[in-house]
Amino acid sequence: MKDAAIYTYRSRTDRFLFHRCECGCEWTEHLTDIDPADPVSSDEVIEVHKQLAKFEGSIAELLQPHTTP
Repeated sequence: MKDAAIYTYRSRTDRFLFHRCECGCEWTEHLTDIDPADPVSSDEVIEVHKQLAKFEGSIAELLQPHTTP
């Protein structure tokens, strides 16, 4: 599944990720889009820096969507 091709469609409020695997499996992931014009708080910036300081892995792993166990 992690090797599946990903195609992105973005509307004003939503983002859809269409995944297609070589084996023929397809699935869609729906995400609420983030408006880049929305301000970011200093607390949010600090939280991101704290999480990145602890991260050990590749850029590809860093960019994987976060899943909650």
